[in-house]
Amino acid sequence: MVKAVLFDMDGVIFNSERLYSKAVPDIAQKLGYTMDMPFFIRTLGISNQECHRLYIETYGPDFPYGKASEMLRSFILTYNKQHTLPLKDGVPECLQALKARNLQIVLATSSPRYVVDAIFNSLPQLNRLFDGKVCGDEVTQGKPAPEIYQKAAALAGYPPAECLGVEDAPSGLKAIRACGAQPVMVPDLLAYTDALRPYVDHVLSSLRALPALADRLNAR
Repeated sequence: MVKAVLFDMDGVIFNSERLYSKAVPDIAQKLGYTMDMPFFIRTLGISNQECHRLYIETYGPDFPYGKASEMLRSFILTYNKQHTLPLKDGVPECLQALKARNLQIVLATSSPRYVVDAIFNSLPQLNRLFDGKVCGDEVTQGKPAPEIYQKAAALAGYPPAECLGVEDAPSGLKAIRACGAQPVMVPDLLAYTDALRPYVDHVLSSLRALPALADRLNAR
């Protein structure tokens, strides 16, 4: 039985990765570095520690990762104040339908708590649909390690086997698989390929299809 749904944030709840795909290379350029899209995609959804490692591996030990991270967080907070982050297709309808089925809804994001709170506090109607949140600065090992989804399942009050985990990027899908929940991919910047098959149980074109998937699984 599916008792809870655990959601990644960027690229799943918010249409933010397309926004960041322009902002992050712009930040890199301001710091004197050139970034291509394949590298940016490799950084999606992973822990801050792993992301730092990738930058140093690619750009060398002098890359000012701390400054770049600070510039990105400043961009996110400023953009959110001015516009609020855009939602992915069908988010409110999906979450409301899951709540109508008495399913627990928990966020599992690599973003730090203060950024997450700023984003969700600006969207109170969306915020109240979540039963809890686990953020990247509240775990010792980020995605693709399972810890964040283990904590999200515990916060929902159910074992991982009774949870769906919804992600758009490989690191998050691997974390869901490792924790024992059922991985659901809703592709964003990265398309589903056979290489992701070991980490994906279900592929949906939109979150609008998620409540029906939960119904099918619970009817078995």
